[in-house]
Amino acid sequence: MTAESPKIKLTYFDIEGVAESVRLAFTFAGVDFEDDRIKFPEWGELKPKTPHGTLPIMTIDDGPMLTQSGAMLRYAGSLDKTGALYPTDKMFDVEQAVGIAGDFSGSWSPCMYLGMRPQKYGYAEDFNKTEEGVALIKKMRTEFVAEGGDLTTYLKYLSDLIEKNGGTFLCGGDKPTIADCLAVPMIRNFTRGHVDHVDPGCIKNPIIVAYVERFCALPEIKGRYTTGLGA
Repeated sequence: MTAESPKIKLTYFDIEGVAESVRLAFTFAGVDFEDDRIKFPEWGELKPKTPHGTLPIMTIDDGPMLTQSGAMLRYAGSLDKTGALYPTDKMFDVEQAVGIAGDFSGSWSPCMYLGMRPQKYGYAEDFNKTEEGVALIKKMRTEFVAEGGDLTTYLKYLSDLIEKNGGTFLCGGDKPTIADCLAVPMIRNFTRGHVDHVDPGCIKNPIIVAYVERFCALPEIKGRYTTGLGA
């Protein structure tokens, strides 16, 4: 860290989750940061101290807690001195890809969080433990990842961008942008075998498979994951 570099601390659980895109962006930007990973039992004490009762949070130069992973992602991209992570001449392309990834995440969220916080969707708190709840969660998740489901649709949107922009990354060029930092962990999430009723082999789009493998083989993060699509 140079004298001009800010002191950054990023706090999240010890999982990939929504903070992984920010971690990746800082890494590609060549920016040192403290990757503060807390255990789930620690969250109860920390939660009331955070601005909105959510993670991730970030501090810059020991300043106040900052929130919103999207803002953190763009901030990290802005620190890339090469300009490749958040290029001003491709701002619309980057934001369009980020928006598609956001829609993708929003479409999947009910399938995921019905099994964690069913009350958010108008069900009883223990609905996910009932026979009806278990059946509904299974139905939603299996339909999402099935051929022709929402997973297929959103991966096609992303693969169309890759093809349109030269076949390497979402916004073209030979370097990733913050959109790739956001999309790749999201795609990998379906292949890691940690979500009930989701077949780890559900990613069938060959353009997406090659894209994720290419991203994960980049020298800045090579070895970060066991494989591109997987653990």
